Amino acid sequence: MKSAEKNNKRNKKKLLYIVISVAIGLIILSGVVTAFILNYNTSSPETIEVLDDGVNVYIKADMNDNYLKYRFKFVDSDEQEIIIIIESDSNILSVDELLEEGIVPGQTYEISVCYLSENSGNNSEYSSSIEWTVYKNLAQPTLSIDEENQDLLVWQEVENADYYTVYISGLDSIVTTDVSLSKQELEGGERGVYVVACSNYDYYMDSVPSNQLQIEVIHEFSPFESVSFDNSSKLLTIVGDEQLSSIDLYLDGQEHRCIEFETIENQGSYTFIIDLSQFYRDGMTIGACPDDEGEYNIYNGEIVYAVGFEPAE
Repeated sequence: MKSAEKNNKRNKKKLLYIVISVAIGLIILSGVVTAFILNYNTSSPETIEVLDDGVNVYIKADMNDNYLKYRFKFVDSDEQEIIIIIESDSNILSVDELLEEGIVPGQTYEISVCYLSENSGNNSEYSSSIEWTVYKNLAQPTLSIDEENQDLLVWQEVENADYYTVYISGLDSIVTTDVSLSKQELEGGERGVYVVACSNYDYYMDSVPSNQLQIEVIHEFSPFESVSFDNSSKLLTIVGDEQLSSIDLYLDGQEHRCIEFETIENQGSYTFIIDLSQFYRDGMTIGACPDDEGEYNIYNGEIVYAVGFEPAE
C-alpha cells in the first residue's frame, strides 16, 4: 500500500516537471516567433550602393529572402520631390533599366529602398538614402580590319559617343569623329592599336578599351606639294601633307640628308623652311623629297624641284 502511494507521488512529480518544461519551451518558442515576426515586419535595408564594373553601372540594395519585392524611390535632390518609384523582383537595377523607366543621365537623385511583402502591412521602412548623379559607361567598341580594304581600321559607332580616341603604340594618340582610320595615316612600323569611345558630357563615361590589334604599317610618303627657293634670303620652302623628321635634299644632283629645319603646321598641311645660305651657289639645281626612313616608311615618288632651279633638260 505504501509502495503504491510512493509511486503515485513520483508520477505526479514527473508530470509536473513535464508541464513546467513544456511551458518554458512554449515561452521560448513564443519569443522566437515574436522576434521573427517583429524582424520580418520592421527590418529595412541597411545599405544601398552604386556598383560599376567598368562596363555596366548598377544600383544594389541588401537582399532579404523574407520579402517578395523591392521598392526603389527616386527623389529629385534639388526639388525634394518624388520623381519615380520602381518596384522590382530583384535587389539590383542596371542603369539601362533606370533610363528605360525615365531616370535622366546627369540628374542627381536621392535614392532609398524598402522591402515589399504580399501583405502591404508587412512592408518594411525605407532605408537611408544615398545621393547619386546618374551616369552611364559608353559601350566598348570592337576594332577590326575592313574586309574590302585591308589598309582600313574600322569599329562600330557607339551610342552617345561624340568622338573616339585611337591609341597607337610608339605614336601619339589620334582623336577622330570617324569610325575608321587608314593605316596610311600612321608612321610605319609594328603597331598595337586600340580604340576608346568618348563623350563631351561627364555623365557618359569613356568606354573600356576595344580589343587590341597588332598591325604592320608600310607607310608610303606622298610627294611634296611644292618646293620654292628665295634667291635673296636663301630660304628653301617646302609644302607637304604630313609631318617629317628628315628631308632628302638634292643640290646639283647630290643627295643630302637634312634634319634641321623649321616646321609650320596649318590645318593638316606642313611647311618646312630650310636655310641654304651656307650651301647655295649661283645656278645650283635644288630639289627635295621625303626621307626614305627604312623598311616601314618608303618613298617611290619623284624629286620635286624648285621652279627656276630645276635640272636643265
